[in-house]
Order: sequence, then structure tokens, then C-alpha cells
Amino acid sequence: MKTVFTGLILIIGLLTATTFVSEVHGQAITQKTETSFYSDFYVMQVNPMLFKITYNYPVKDRVQMRILDGKKNAIFNEKALVYKKYQKIFDLSNFNDGKYTFELTDGDEVFYHSIYVETKTTRTVTAQNKQESIVAGF
Repeated sequence: MKTVFTGLILIIGLLTATTFVSEVHGQAITQKTETSFYSDFYVMQVNPMLFKITYNYPVKDRVQMRILDGKKNAIFNEKALVYKKYQKIFDLSNFNDGKYTFELTDGDEVFYHSIYVETKTTRTVTAQNKQESIVAGF
């Protein structure tokens, strides 16, 4: 009885973890409803402006990857032939500030992940005295 109860708790724990992971990694939109569920669509920030897109076990042999700007204009569009995995690294260092959405289409399913590009500037003031230098950062 104790092992059955422990097994049941383990299964419930795994289902809860799977639900949590889905919200972190991607959201799928089907033609009928909009629901969030576990998928193999991941967006990882490799460096401050480099993002790696990974999509495992596609349903179809071709997927479409797009990057949309804040006005839903496609600024990148690729149809790729895939076997078990789609993976690509995107350099967003030349993108203007704003919202961008990675959108991957596999058959009837569409996965997306939005990011925001924001430029931050820092200013440094250096005051020099005859005997010492004072550096202040803002």
C-alpha cells in the first residue's frame, strides 16, 4: 500500500513539473483553442544578444521559423526540412529596441516566445585633481 501511494505521489509530481516547464518554455496555439502545454520548443539566451531556438520531435518534416516585430511584420522567415530536431542561433545585436516574437509552425501547431530588446546606456564621469583621480559611475 505504501509503494502504491509513493508511486501515485511521484506521478502527480511529474505531471505538475511538466505543466510548470510548459509555461516557461513555450505556448502552443492550435486552430481550435489557445492552451499552454508541454512541448519541445525552447528559447535559450546564449549571450546577451544571442538566442538559441530548439524544437525537438517535429510532427511534420518541414517547419517554418519566423521572427516577428512588435507590429507583427515578419523580419525573418525560414522553411526548414527537419528530421528529429530544428535548432538555430539568432543574433539580435542589430535589432532596434522593441518586442520581437519567435514563431515556429509545425503543421497545425504554432509555438511562440516573445522577447524585448532594450538598449541601456551608462555614463562615467572622471574628475581629476592634481594629486589623485576620482572616478564615479552612474
